[in-house]
Amino acid sequence: MSAVPEKATLPLLFEQFLRELREVASSFRRVVVAFSGGVDSTLVLFLAREAFGKRGFVASTVDWGPYLPKKARENILFLVRYFGVEHVFIPGQNLIEDIARGGPSCNLCTKKAKLGRIREYFGDGTLILGGANKSDSWGQRGVKFLGDTFSPLFDLYKEEVFALASFLCVPLRRIGEHAVREGCFLKHLLKPLVVPSFHGRAVVESNEILLRLLEEAGYERSIANVTIIGPLRENIALVNVKPLPEEPLRSAIEKALSSLSTLGKVVWVDAPLKLIVRANPGQYRNELSLIALERGRLQPDFAFPIRCVFMPSTNRRLRTFHVVDFVKER
Repeated sequence: MSAVPEKATLPLLFEQFLRELREVASSFRRVVVAFSGGVDSTLVLFLAREAFGKRGFVASTVDWGPYLPKKARENILFLVRYFGVEHVFIPGQNLIEDIARGGPSCNLCTKKAKLGRIREYFGDGTLILGGANKSDSWGQRGVKFLGDTFSPLFDLYKEEVFALASFLCVPLRRIGEHAVREGCFLKHLLKPLVVPSFHGRAVVESNEILLRLLEEAGYERSIANVTIIGPLRENIALVNVKPLPEEPLRSAIEKALSSLSTLGKVVWVDAPLKLIVRANPGQYRNELSLIALERGRLQPDFAFPIRCVFMPSTNRRLRTFHVVDFVKER
C-alpha cells in the first residue's frame, strides 16, 4: 500500500540512494540515465548528478520522432540544461514502429526500443539507470537490478517519489497527459500500427491537438488523451479528459479533432465503457494476463470505468491485443 514517507526519513532515504548508486556503478565503466523528462527519470537524473557529479554520467533519450510529445521534448531540453549535464538523443522511431506493428506492447518497447537502443549505442560496460517504481508496473513486478539495468526508485510508490522530489527541490515538469504516466503517444494507439501515415498520424495529431487546446484554456486535469481504437480500416477516437470539460471547450476540441482526415469518428468518454478486445491466443488463454491488461494497462488512461470483453484473435501477426470496438454503458 502506498504511503507518503515521514519528512524526517527523507534525508536518510536520499543518502541511501547515493550509497546504492555509487556501489552499483563501481562495477561499470560508464553510467547512463534513461531520461524521458518525466517525474521518475527527473528524480533519477538528480540523484545521479549528486552521486557522480555533472560530468560523471550521461543522460540519454531514445527519440521516438513524432510519437514523443512536443511538450516532452521541451521538458527534456529544459531539464538537461537546468541540471547542466551531458545529454544525447538516440534515433528510435523506426524501431518503435516495427514493434507497434504487432499491437500495443509497452513492455517490449521498454526492453528493446528504449533500453536496447541505449545499450547498443553506448556499448558494453554501461550501467543504465531507469525510473521504474511500484506505481507503474501494470500488475507485473520485475527486479531492481538486472544485468546492466538498475532502478533506484524500484521500492517506492509514486507518492513517495513526489515526496522525495519535493524535499530535494527537484523541478518537475509535466506534459498534461496523466498524473502518473506520460511521455509516448503510441500507448494511446490500442491497435496495430500497420500504416504509420494513417494509424500513427491519427494518434499523434489528435493528442497534440487535445493537449494544446487544454493548455491554451488553462484547463486542470488528471487525464487527457485521445485513445485510438477500431478496425484497421477505421480510426475511432475516444477522447478522455478528467474532469470532463464543459462547453464551449468541449465543442472546440471535438470540432478540431473531427477535422482530421485520419479519424472516422470522435467520441467523448463521458460514461463507463465496454471495450471489445481481440487478444493474441497466448494472452487470451492467460487469465492473469487479461486482468493485468484491463486493470493495469487500460483502465488508468480512461476517464470512466471500463470493462473488457475479450475474444481470441485470428490475426497471426497480432503479438498482443487490438481494441476493435466499444459500447457506452449508462
